[in-house]
Amino acid sequence: MKQLSLVYLASLALFTACPATGVVCKAGTVPCGTGCIDPASDRRNCGACGTSCGAQQDCNAGVCGCRPGTTLCEGACVVTAYDVEHCGTGTSCGVKCAAGQVCELGVCGASCSAGATRCGASCVAAQTDVGNCGGCDVQCAQGQTCVAGVCDFPAVAACYWSGQVVGFNPSTGVKGPLSDVGSNPAALARVDSTLFVADGTDRRLYSARPSVSGAYAQASLVTPTGAVPNQVLVDRPFVYVVNAGSGTLLVLKEGVDAGVVRLDAGVEGALVLGAVAEVALGMNTFPQGVAKVGSMLYVPLYGGYGAEAADAGQELAKIDVTVPAQAMLAGRVSLKGLDLQAFDGGAPVARPWAITTKGGQVYVALNNLNPDTYVPEGPGLVVKLNPANDALTVINLGATECLNPQWLAPMGERLIISCGGHISYAPDFSVQSVVAAGVVALDGQDARLGSVWATAADAGVMPMMPGRFAVMGEQVSVSDQNGGRVVVLSVSDAGLAEVRGLDVCPVSPNSGVGNVADILAR
Repeated sequence: MKQLSLVYLASLALFTACPATGVVCKAGTVPCGTGCIDPASDRRNCGACGTSCGAQQDCNAGVCGCRPGTTLCEGACVVTAYDVEHCGTGTSCGVKCAAGQVCELGVCGASCSAGATRCGASCVAAQTDVGNCGGCDVQCAQGQTCVAGVCDFPAVAACYWSGQVVGFNPSTGVKGPLSDVGSNPAALARVDSTLFVADGTDRRLYSARPSVSGAYAQASLVTPTGAVPNQVLVDRPFVYVVNAGSGTLLVLKEGVDAGVVRLDAGVEGALVLGAVAEVALGMNTFPQGVAKVGSMLYVPLYGGYGAEAADAGQELAKIDVTVPAQAMLAGRVSLKGLDLQAFDGGAPVARPWAITTKGGQVYVALNNLNPDTYVPEGPGLVVKLNPANDALTVINLGATECLNPQWLAPMGERLIISCGGHISYAPDFSVQSVVAAGVVALDGQDARLGSVWATAADAGVMPMMPGRFAVMGEQVSVSDQNGGRVVVLSVSDAGLAEVRGLDVCPVSPNSGVGNVADILAR
């Protein structure tokens, strides 16, 4: 299978390109002292080791500049809404307040209003202000926002090929520094400020916490998983991990230390998760995701490579978690009898991939691939399951707009679906072209909503392979499994429109690939 071969070649390159001596750094980072830094996005080492940005500055592409929301006044980056030397509104430099006065919302006055926090001569909203988050002079790292007095990133991306995670802000396009976590992070989840990173190569669920610099610091305690953990679902105090390679569902619980491993290095304080149950789903089932309705988990069984192995999948497993520590297989829903609306001469099988819930219904993406060639031989489909009676409804996404759907998630009454497209590979397994790739939205009645967003097919531009995405308000941040990018789209009744594109994960110099494996929104 070409996708698996590509993973193998790129992984091999990562472990054979290291120098014999000295500090070894992953892609996008360079040695600095005894560690590695990201000179493109590290405020403390911007452009070079030891080069720090000033107050209210960010480091973008290795250059220090005023962070969003600040204005350059007399050589300094200030917030005119509360800077007593430049008190005003908008982005123009304001006026200097008189001695003894304070600045609040761009107006000089005698004192701060009720609810505002006084920091020197500034009146700030400490619950939301990134320069005084939770208290005076507590500055959030670049790309972070301040919510309820706590700094954190609005979104986090997993960089599979380079073994890193990175926080970023889809609204501003600013990202934090690349952070080493595991070997090949594939899936993300979060509990409060603890980030969980499932690693398919290491067979571990790592935990990490954001540091003052904005980098994520990996914890010393890790939880073993099965082979190829592909999705993590948090339902506190339980966490469910789907292991595609092992064909299992692992049930973890907060505060349990059963099986937890301590590494030689790492920070303390991250949440501990230990195993309390495991459900075997069978050989060649390759479970891909998990969604929960009531006390029932639904797990799509993808099936193995080739027609015979594929027959072990093409179902939805139902797992009863009324008592999560006693999780048990409650039945299966077969998808083998569905009308896959194959192309002339095509012979696809029902390949259930991503899964989600909306309005109490279960929605599953069907890739519609040939079991031997993995080429799309039918339009992208979504199957809707009614948990009350296991009734199935097939939704056609359109052959010219969507082939090989990859991910889906609700946005209110809408359903958003990303489409990986029909991929053509070169002899070295690099991607030559992608057809019918993009993002589709369905309305509350499961009808297509306005225009779709299609990936660019410009000559000389690395083809984008849309994968997982994160929904934030009326926008979605879509991952690129080929070029390490994230594309931010706005969604309205008229359809989807591109807002901005971000280079988030480094592209491997050996394979030429930068896979954003997952995106997590706060």
